[in-house]
Amino acid sequence: MFAIIDIESSGGNPKKDRITEIAIFIHDGEKVTEQYCTLINPETYISPFITALTGITNEMVAEAPRFEEVADEIDSLTKGCVFVAHNVRFDYSFVANEFKRIGRRYQRKNLCTVRLSRALLPDLYSYSLGRLCEQVGIPVEHRHRAFGDGAATAELFNVLLQNDTYAIIQDALKDEIKQSILPPHLRREQLEDLPEETGIYYFRDERGKILYIGKSNNIRQRIISHFSGDMNTEKYHTLKQKIHSITYELTGNELVALLLESHEIKRWMPAYNQSQRRKKYRYGIYKETDALGYENLKISLLKLEGEPLFAVGSKRGAESILESLAEKHKLCLKKCDMEHNNETCSFHDIDVCEGACAALEDAVAYNEKLKIALIKYQYDNPDFVIVGEGRSPVERAVICVENGQYLGYGFFDEATEQSYNFDQLKELVKPFPDHPDLHKIIRSFIKKNKKGQQVVYR
Repeated sequence: MFAIIDIESSGGNPKKDRITEIAIFIHDGEKVTEQYCTLINPETYISPFITALTGITNEMVAEAPRFEEVADEIDSLTKGCVFVAHNVRFDYSFVANEFKRIGRRYQRKNLCTVRLSRALLPDLYSYSLGRLCEQVGIPVEHRHRAFGDGAATAELFNVLLQNDTYAIIQDALKDEIKQSILPPHLRREQLEDLPEETGIYYFRDERGKILYIGKSNNIRQRIISHFSGDMNTEKYHTLKQKIHSITYELTGNELVALLLESHEIKRWMPAYNQSQRRKKYRYGIYKETDALGYENLKISLLKLEGEPLFAVGSKRGAESILESLAEKHKLCLKKCDMEHNNETCSFHDIDVCEGACAALEDAVAYNEKLKIALIKYQYDNPDFVIVGEGRSPVERAVICVENGQYLGYGFFDEATEQSYNFDQLKELVKPFPDHPDLHKIIRSFIKKNKKGQQVVYR
C-alpha cells in the first residue's frame, strides 16, 4: 500500500515551520482507495508571501485542528504504507517533525515521484509537479493546495506504474535491511526501531560491553551502511560476530554528537575504535616574548609551564606542526624552537624566513604573521557559547567554552529562554571533562559557520 501525501506549510524549514494543510491518498498499487484532507492550525503566523503562494490565510486555519489532534488519524491511515510524495524529503521531513514535536516517532519507507519520473519518463524539460503534469496530460486543479497537488501526484503515480516495465518501483522498495547482512546475534527489530536522527550509537556484546562507538546525522542509515558495506575487513567481520545489541543517544545536532562521541571513546576505550582514543596530551606549544619584542613559540611538557596555546600528543608532533607553520607563514625556525645555534636559521638561508633571527625583520610585522599563523589553533574570544538545534523542534542545544576551556553542553526549551545571555546559558550546561580533541572539533565547527548555529560571546 502507498500513502501519496502532499503538505502545505508556513515556510520551507521543517524544523521551524509548521504544516498548514495535509492531503493523503491511499493507493493499493492500482487505484486510490481512500483519501483524507484537512487544514491544520500551525500555531504560528502565516506570512503574506506564503498566503500569496498557497491561498491559505491565518483566518482559514484559526479554527482548524492542531496537528496533535489529527496525529492519530494520520498515523493510522498511513501505517504499513510507503510514504510517496513529489520531492519526498520535504513532505516527509515536515510530517516526521510534527510527530517529533509532540513526542512521537513517525517512520515510513519513502518513494519520491521526482526521482521515479526522471527514471521512467526521461528527457522531459522539467520535473516540477506542474510542468511534469502538463507534459503527460494530467490536469492540476488548485495548484499549491494540498488536495490539488496530492491528487495530481496520485495521477502521476498511476502513469509511473504504467510505465514501470522494468520494475524500477519495486527495486526502489527492496528491503534495505537484508537478513544476510545482519550480525548473527542481532535481532532485525533492533535495526528497524533505530531513529533516523542525529546522535551517537554503541555496538555492544552479549554482556553489554561497548565494542564500538560512532556518530551520525541519521543513526539508522549509518548503522545499516556499516553492516552492508563497511565491515568487509577481517577485523570488522569479527566485530560483526560479537554484536548482540545496539544502543544510542540522541544529540539534536552534529556538533554535540561529535563532542559526545569523542568523550565516550576516551571514557570507554572500545576495542574497535582506533581514532580519538588518546586520553592525555603530553606536550604544549607556549608563547613568550623575547628582549627584542619578537614573540617566540616554545615546545614544553604540559604542567611545566602555564596554559599552552594548544596541546600536542608528542614532541615530534609539535615539531612537525611548528615546521609546517614556519614554512607556510615565513616564520623563523629559531623563534619556533626548532633551531638553537648562534647562526641565522636555515629557512633564512633559503629566503623563507624574512630575517627575524638576525633582527632584520620588524618585530611588530613578525608578530602579526605569527598571530595569523595561530588563528586555526585559537579562539577569537575565550568565552562563548554555541546555540544550535536540539533533540526536538522546540528544544535548543548549548555548548559552553569559558577561559578557553570546554565546560560541556546542555539543552533548553526555546520558549523559556528567549534571550541568549552567556552567563544564563552557562548555567544550563552539564559538565564534561576538557580535552584538546574537543577544541579541534569546536574550532572546525565555528569556522564552517554551519546554518542553524549561533555563537554568543560573553
